Amino acid sequence: MKQKVLILGAGYAGSVVANILAREFRNKIAKDELEVTILDKNDTNINQGGFTFIPFELYTPEDITRPRKKLISPRVKAFFGADGEVKAVDLQNKEVTVKSDNKYNYDYLVIAMGCRADINAVSGLTDDLNTFYTSMEDAFKVRDIVKNLDGGKVAVSVASMPVPCPGAPVKFTFMLDSYLRNVKKNRDDVQLTLLWPMEPIGPPEFNKFVTSQFKEKGVEVVRNFPLENVDAANKELTSKNGDKVNYDTLITVPPHKAPQVLIDSGLTDEKGWIGADKSTLQYRGPAGNHDNVYVLGDLGPADILKTGIGAHYQAIAVSQSLKNDIHGNGIQTPYEGETGCPLVTELETPATPGRGYIATWKYSKPPEAFSTTKMGWFLYRMYYHIHWDISVKGLF
Repeated sequence: MKQKVLILGAGYAGSVVANILAREFRNKIAKDELEVTILDKNDTNINQGGFTFIPFELYTPEDITRPRKKLISPRVKAFFGADGEVKAVDLQNKEVTVKSDNKYNYDYLVIAMGCRADINAVSGLTDDLNTFYTSMEDAFKVRDIVKNLDGGKVAVSVASMPVPCPGAPVKFTFMLDSYLRNVKKNRDDVQLTLLWPMEPIGPPEFNKFVTSQFKEKGVEVVRNFPLENVDAANKELTSKNGDKVNYDTLITVPPHKAPQVLIDSGLTDEKGWIGADKSTLQYRGPAGNHDNVYVLGDLGPADILKTGIGAHYQAIAVSQSLKNDIHGNGIQTPYEGETGCPLVTELETPATPGRGYIATWKYSKPPEAFSTTKMGWFLYRMYYHIHWDISVKGLF
């Protein structure tokens, strides 16, 4: 009988799994012994990590978008729009329904639909929402704010954890400091504050380094400030602890949770995330334990860090486990928590070299001491250009 692998979400993780399976099983697919199908409501792939750079005009929309049909192997059956937008997921009957009411059955299911901003979770946030996290349009709105920023109190608020790419607001704050200092040359007129929802900013060495850099650059950091309320009329933020901060310009990273369709399908936990075994990434949640269902990327459990690097390594591990199972040996390839956080502390400007670094770690191996470098800046910038032809296609 023909085996069916169904992948929900054609973003980074989903595309990597689809492309690896298409290469490994090209003969089985040609003989109609295996079918790999991927679903998504949108036919354009956006590298959302580029949203952090859009406000500083370092990338264009063309740099960080590609048609999905150019990224996914033609051996994969790909459905977008109404035939790809998931409407319901039934793990008991191994069935997924899409917006057009078509139904897809599967033997193996990969859920890689990403997560979404939950803007209404913070009272008043919609009254003064400026964020580079949610869309290209919103990132350009922040670009306009940055270009026209002449002074005052600027607050960069991370409302709560977890969020995708938790290092991005740190990176944004450093780049904003550098932009104001070296491009607009009005940094002395701006009081720049990062509001962080917990005590540490990442693992110990990461926290140690960014804390020292913020102090050196005169950036105020207010920790343990989970955002409760935005009073846009009085330009005042209130934390869940009752602390208050005033601002003139607000940039926010909203709370996030899994797509509503997965919540409505009864797959998520009480925090709005999909539970999975931290090693095998197999589904473990209110819908039961399903060894044939894998959870990847930003919608996974809250205790698995949500980064692009993490999504890549998760996709590699799950692809290998699927290959093993389809080949009949049943060996599970563990995900060992491989992840990382690219960091930029200085933009490249006529007056300064760019400085960056990509800190990496695993569950059992925290990051070691590091510093940002000029070479790190170039390597990180270069990655955005090789992402499309190497990473998304699962070639490493």
